[in-house]
Amino acid sequence: MTADARRIAFTSKTLHHVDLERAAVGALEARDFRRAFALADRRCRILPHPGARAHLLRAEALFRLDLRDAAVASVARALELEPDDLVAARRMMAWGDGLPQLEAARSIARRDDDADSVRSALLLLEQNGQDSCARVDFLDEEVKGWVTWRGSDDPYLSLAQADQSSTIQLPADPRHRFALNGRRAASFRLMRPASASSQRLEIAQADHVIASIQLPANRAPDRRNTPQRPPRARNGETPPLTIIIPVYRDLDATRACIESALSAVACTPGSTIVVVDDASPEPAIKHLLGELAAELRIRLLTNAHNLGFVGAINRALGETGAGDVVLLNSDTIVPKYALQRLRSAVRSTPRVGTATPLSNNGEYTSFPVPNRSNPLPSPGELELLDELAGTANSGMAIDIPNGIGFCLYITRECLDAVHELSDDFYRGYLEDVDFCLRATEAGFRNVCIPSVFVGHEGSRSFLGEKRSLVLRNLRVLEHRYQRYATECAAFLIADPLRDCRAALELKLLSNERRADDPHVILCGSSIGREIAVRRCRQLAADDKRGLVVHFRTAGERRMAAIFDPDGGAPQSITLDVATPEGREALLKCLVDLRIESLVIAEPNRIPGACLAQLTQHFAYDLLVTDTAFATRAVTGSGVHPDWTGLVERARRVMVIGENGAEFSDAVLGLQATRLSAPAAQPVPPRAVNGPARLGLLALHASAAEFRFVRALSDQMAEADEDAAIIVLGTTLDDLKLMQRANVTVAGAIGVDDVATLIDGHGITKLVLDIGEPAFGHPLVDALLATGLPTAAIEWSPAPPGRSRNTDLKLQPGLDTDDAIAAVLDWVAEDVPLHPDRRHGRLRREVGARLP
Repeated sequence: MTADARRIAFTSKTLHHVDLERAAVGALEARDFRRAFALADRRCRILPHPGARAHLLRAEALFRLDLRDAAVASVARALELEPDDLVAARRMMAWGDGLPQLEAARSIARRDDDADSVRSALLLLEQNGQDSCARVDFLDEEVKGWVTWRGSDDPYLSLAQADQSSTIQLPADPRHRFALNGRRAASFRLMRPASASSQRLEIAQADHVIASIQLPANRAPDRRNTPQRPPRARNGETPPLTIIIPVYRDLDATRACIESALSAVACTPGSTIVVVDDASPEPAIKHLLGELAAELRIRLLTNAHNLGFVGAINRALGETGAGDVVLLNSDTIVPKYALQRLRSAVRSTPRVGTATPLSNNGEYTSFPVPNRSNPLPSPGELELLDELAGTANSGMAIDIPNGIGFCLYITRECLDAVHELSDDFYRGYLEDVDFCLRATEAGFRNVCIPSVFVGHEGSRSFLGEKRSLVLRNLRVLEHRYQRYATECAAFLIADPLRDCRAALELKLLSNERRADDPHVILCGSSIGREIAVRRCRQLAADDKRGLVVHFRTAGERRMAAIFDPDGGAPQSITLDVATPEGREALLKCLVDLRIESLVIAEPNRIPGACLAQLTQHFAYDLLVTDTAFATRAVTGSGVHPDWTGLVERARRVMVIGENGAEFSDAVLGLQATRLSAPAAQPVPPRAVNGPARLGLLALHASAAEFRFVRALSDQMAEADEDAAIIVLGTTLDDLKLMQRANVTVAGAIGVDDVATLIDGHGITKLVLDIGEPAFGHPLVDALLATGLPTAAIEWSPAPPGRSRNTDLKLQPGLDTDDAIAAVLDWVAEDVPLHPDRRHGRLRREVGARLP
């Protein structure tokens, strides 16, 4: 494809993502697969967040470039975003292997209308030991589908609901389109009886269940004759509290949950436990529940048929008298006093409909990292977290878009207004959200009570289907409640629970007694943060703990965020160190941590008053990450006078990587301690024929980087219109550069992206140092590990035999024009040297090729 054909008018910031997708499709149609990859890959790295389509475009380009593993990874990402995308499932079945390929085959068999695709899926499943399969489609009035199997026994279909069940036989049809190669098949179609509750459809052959599906209710409940519940207790009386636990599988989790709930109930006057055995298939669970019921420790309700989460909860709600209720998942652990304090907090807060505690795995209410499944603490740690939460956040109630069903407290007034969980959803996901949104419509608040902490292990059921079910139900929610998505996004941005998490973290830090005192690293930029996180990873490899304090400017405030890169606490502590109170709070945090060492990186980016206070209180090390310590970035310039005292008082000066060590020795005149770092795994790129494709690492998004790329683009276009620049990172103005025919800006990248980017773009050479170098940055080492010829600053001459003659070593302090001239000469691989047109001198004078 010519340069003119590649030129695209990327001028609209709001439609840039659309332009990229359209251009990627055009490049695929033109069979320019590298261009297609470049466009689709960039689309996958920018906002708005890409959908499955963008990842599939990227996958198609990668597959055509014979990068199959990377293509399959892109398809897997598309399936994460859209589990029901048939195009993605077909690609995964054709290109993938192992469990993802089988899951894709099952998805195609259940949902694809193309008979050939279904036959291929059935054949693949049979080759992997699955001899039976079924597809079920349902509407309000009917259920239809097909089933295939091997063996002489015909399967049967049963449809069960709360008060009745019916069963029909499914005789084999020898003319069925899927009855091939000894496989038997039958189609079915039957009318659904009207039901205000969910129904369970099951297809089984002998004792083997082929399919089991919960069908949502197909008739609205009739509440005209709903009996009146007993009135709420009068002021001064303690209302009863009912804890409802639906149980199906997982004996160990169920036992731990009920035992913790029994301990909590013993400390909560007027509370009882109702357990619903939702037709559990595990005899050990039935035995456990039977013993507890016989000892009158729980009230047991047993379903003859599995009604699913909603059916089990609604049955229990229908048999509950006065008072509030708590819906509790059977994989939760309840601290001893959690229920008592949860009830007290709700009763003292006006207009509460639902309340949710903090948890390790509670979506909005997750701790320490919100909206993530954090590891379940031990029982002792849970008790401590709950106790500290009660101290740190006493009397607080924070409004949230919806409660979370793992531990959902519902007031009686709310229950009387909203009645029960909706049966309109596919099994087990988001019915709690719908209940909370109906409570909001009725005038009630959904709140988090951050003074209570409940452990939650997380769902082990429906792992292969969970995301598909969640997304399907989410579409129903967003259709019913059109402001819900906007409110959730606003809540995530505002993060009103941050201060509550931070308060708990501060209590935890002051209470913590750890054998491994942490090493704390101070930094002040996104680049320094990446290097600091890398240093923490090195410490973790030596069984040591590392924490990062990242300073940033927010208007007139200077914020210091303390976090654990491994996802532990702290994560939410942010202090304004522009004030004396903030600096004292930071100092107290570090004192409470009893830190092993204080490591200072980027001192020029740390507020001076804060830096002075910390260095007076703690012995410290210095970590060289850039050239800020130097008077000038040239050999022998020495330490800048502003930092002489800081360097002299340091216990040691440290660097990560060879370049940083050379800089410290040659420029600063310091013998720095080189920190051990595991070498990046070599990722040799594929051989590429054709014009030069220069990969240029951009870390700073600075004006200097932007000017360098623009000037290099102009001069490279004059020398060879087919040569290309691929910017690995983001720039000051990506769209301006993308309007150039020979420039592609990849967008934000990570270490794990390097191999795919090198091969996908067909990069032949790399330029690492544009403007300010970054010593120890993980991306630099990952790019060096590719073995591609590299242009970088040479701080001191390398000993003979240690360098490759394909590299370009740029002299320190080289100006932009000279650096560009050297890079052009290096990219072009000119054998006869010719004068630089602008400077009238040999290019080799400004850039030294190794002998």
